[in-house]
Amino acid sequence: MVEFAYAVGRIRALEVYLLSQSQLLRMLEAKDFDTAYSILRENPHYAAKIDQLAHPFDYQALLQKELEDTKVLLEELAPHEVIFVIFEKYRPEVTIGGYLFTLKQLAKKYQIPLFHQYVQGFSILNQLKLDLLLGEAATEEFENKYRYTDYYLPIKTGLEAYQKTGSLAVLEREIDNFLLQIIKKAKYQVFGIEPLIGYALAKEIEIKNLRLLLTGKIMQIKPEEIKERLRGSYV
Repeated sequence: MVEFAYAVGRIRALEVYLLSQSQLLRMLEAKDFDTAYSILRENPHYAAKIDQLAHPFDYQALLQKELEDTKVLLEELAPHEVIFVIFEKYRPEVTIGGYLFTLKQLAKKYQIPLFHQYVQGFSILNQLKLDLLLGEAATEEFENKYRYTDYYLPIKTGLEAYQKTGSLAVLEREIDNFLLQIIKKAKYQVFGIEPLIGYALAKEIEIKNLRLLLTGKIMQIKPEEIKERLRGSYV
């Protein structure tokens, strides 16, 4: 859509500040929190945000502000239901079941192929996660149902790890990485709302990665253990 041309231009200018996988891995291999944080500060976007903090090393405040600033920017650039719903999941009163229903309704309402593909993947994979949390997942049946689909690898990898460890961490990583591959297609679209959707979700995953890395450094978790949960990068 031509009406998003200005918004897409703004987003393209911001995409250059998204963290690459090599930058994330440098933070992962850093010897301690201070070193990892100094690597993050090399990024001009984050350096400016850190300078605005009341306490410069309060990374939780930094990441919360980054999420809020992204939400405000995108909703100003594109006051559209599809943008609003991406951030709705963070409202405390929203349940995963209710959120999945809302996503599906919007995917039907707006014929945006990329958004529809994202919603379908998000819904299937997070329904599995919800069923596991509730103790209602027939794991073998779920795996067989999607055996010959694109969802099979993240489901198989996530379920195998869950059955061994009882943790959803690998499944959550696989879900995010699968969805990341879908939204990366937005990088090649010149017009439309898709690049804004892509940027919103890219930022969401980047913030998850930073929280994982910086918390891991503070808690002195081994890099290989952090890496098991690290998501990919949009750029």
